[in-house]
Amino acid sequence: MESPNHDSKNNRIIVIDDDPGIRETYLSILSAPKNREVLSKGAELFDEVPLPDPRSQDQFDLTLTEHGDKGIVEVEAAVRENRKFAVAFIDMKMPGLESAETAKKIWEIDPDVKIIFVTAFSEHSPDDINRITGRNDGFYLRKPFNPEEIRQFARALTKEWLLERERERLSEDLLNLNEELESINQNLNERVQQQTAMLIQTEKMASIGILATGVTHEIHTPVSQINLGLTRMKQTVVGLSEILAAYGKLELQVEQQSWEKAKTEKQRISGLKQQYQIENTLEALNREVTHALADTERILKIIKDLKSFSKEDEREYRFVDIHSLIEATLYVINDETKYDIEIKKVFDQTLPRIKCFPQKLSQVFVNLLINAAQAIGEKGTITIKTEKGKSLRRLANKMIKITISDSGCGIPEDKLDRIFDPFYTTKSVETGTGLGLSIAYDIIKAHGGRISVKSKPDAGASFIITLPQEIDL
Repeated sequence: MESPNHDSKNNRIIVIDDDPGIRETYLSILSAPKNREVLSKGAELFDEVPLPDPRSQDQFDLTLTEHGDKGIVEVEAAVRENRKFAVAFIDMKMPGLESAETAKKIWEIDPDVKIIFVTAFSEHSPDDINRITGRNDGFYLRKPFNPEEIRQFARALTKEWLLERERERLSEDLLNLNEELESINQNLNERVQQQTAMLIQTEKMASIGILATGVTHEIHTPVSQINLGLTRMKQTVVGLSEILAAYGKLELQVEQQSWEKAKTEKQRISGLKQQYQIENTLEALNREVTHALADTERILKIIKDLKSFSKEDEREYRFVDIHSLIEATLYVINDETKYDIEIKKVFDQTLPRIKCFPQKLSQVFVNLLINAAQAIGEKGTITIKTEKGKSLRRLANKMIKITISDSGCGIPEDKLDRIFDPFYTTKSVETGTGLGLSIAYDIIKAHGGRISVKSKPDAGASFIITLPQEIDL
């Protein structure tokens, strides 16, 4: 809201009174008159109290009008010129437009102006005025009164008017600041989400780094087998090519009826068949191709599972078989667990499919299984158990429970409370980022589930996951 053009206050006051003597009295009380002549015929209304020296008083910018219509015009002009009145003194008993109607119209034009109804006698009570104007914040001053009462009203209400404008300005500033803060918060939330996504992806890549050596070995074995098989097939193809060329010469000799040469070529073909063991060629080729296809499928599965795990998070929320998801995860981390670590799977095959973000849950399983393998070290057991929730809570029969236990070194009791904190790790800097369990906690929580841990030093650890079960119609 715009304020009148005053540096520190608004001292503009309008007086609406049909008595010229009264108007002159207001002028003498609230402004510095050019002379100190005797007041006009309205002076007796003020108990003939001598006026103080105007130089020691607050000075106000007065506008004097003799009736309500003209006062309304003055208020309109003041609003239009952005020089609003702070206070209006309105006589209760005037010809023409009465005080209550005048006040009502003034408030319609400028609802901020402070109005004092000045009366000696009126047919309208304050309740009547409140009803007519629709407001109950008018002030009342009864004649005769002391000039100091006028000055007190003028001082107090101009200050109150200014304070209200200041409150409005501060409220508007606060609203603007709140909007700016909301915008800043929105930007911060977006940045936090971006940073969180980056951290999750970083943890994924850290897990992939751990798996890289094992995956390389996993791929190396079938690739070597394929290479060996292709070498054997190449040798066989060379033999077949020579035999086919010899058959071509034999056919030519037969066509030319060169029987001696044909006999010689036939003997050469027999030698080649014996040399390359051609009788077993087709069987050998079929066997090598079968092995190559199996090894190729193995490589493709490793690449597919690793690619699915490493790519940016999918947004599809869908039904999956939790056991298939666990099996795929085990395949990805196979090299971490395939030697002296035994994997025991205790699966409840009656579990229904659950609705989830498969890639995210896969990351949880990867993090927990790698942690378990690292806690075990050289030799031990990882047990993965699935079952229906057994809590007594109302929704227990709609939950599934996944427990991943290991026979490793366990977690100290004083560390259990912090195990899911971001960047907290009991591992060395080379093997731990401190984000794996924190991210697992956030993923399970985002699925409406819970994750907890039970552990004792040298007695292994068990991570218990509960997830809501949704019906796959």
